[in-house]
Amino acid sequence: MAANVPAHLAIGWSSGMSDAKSPDPYSLTGSVSHLLRRVEQLAADRFAKLVGDALTLRQFTVLAAISTKPGLKQADLVRATGIDRSTLADLIARLEKRGWVDRTTSLLDARAQSVHLSEAGRAVLQSATQHARAADAAIVDALPRTKAKSLLSTLGKLAKAADEADAKNERAAKRLAKQEARRKERERAKDKKKRQAARRQRAKNA
Repeated sequence: MAANVPAHLAIGWSSGMSDAKSPDPYSLTGSVSHLLRRVEQLAADRFAKLVGDALTLRQFTVLAAISTKPGLKQADLVRATGIDRSTLADLIARLEKRGWVDRTTSLLDARAQSVHLSEAGRAVLQSATQHARAADAAIVDALPRTKAKSLLSTLGKLAKAADEADAKNERAAKRLAKQEARRKERERAKDKKKRQAARRQRAKNA
């Protein structure tokens, strides 16, 4: 195995394959993930030029999501924004520190917190909305109108597919958690019966 190559990436590095034909080099120009990232960066740069460093496009996204459905839990915001859980938690903490959002105990789940915009947060969102639209325009205006509509349609379908996949994985995780809980409950019941039988046997032998 080549030095410093992680085991799970070392396929094809064994000495027995040293003479095998090398795979085609990875092309960033044909990479969907790379191109999407480039387009996202285009929008973020446009937003930053208009707003400055007071607010990032990602922070704006979180404020907009909270405004659409006030009182969402952070887990709901993860699904609404597509931002991973740890990053979102950090964003919410920063927004709360700046006085733009408030967190309260959820009325539906005492273990969770609901997130709301403060008055200052609503003002920031309102003033930045036109710049967010300009950031979107930086992308779609570069295309003919018909292709821009096609792009939005395709991105919408991809986002929907991602949401459905996340929901499916979440349901599967819940099923596994329930199965594991039932398994542990059966084990506890079995152990309890064994202890009870042992106590009865000791009492019988006494």
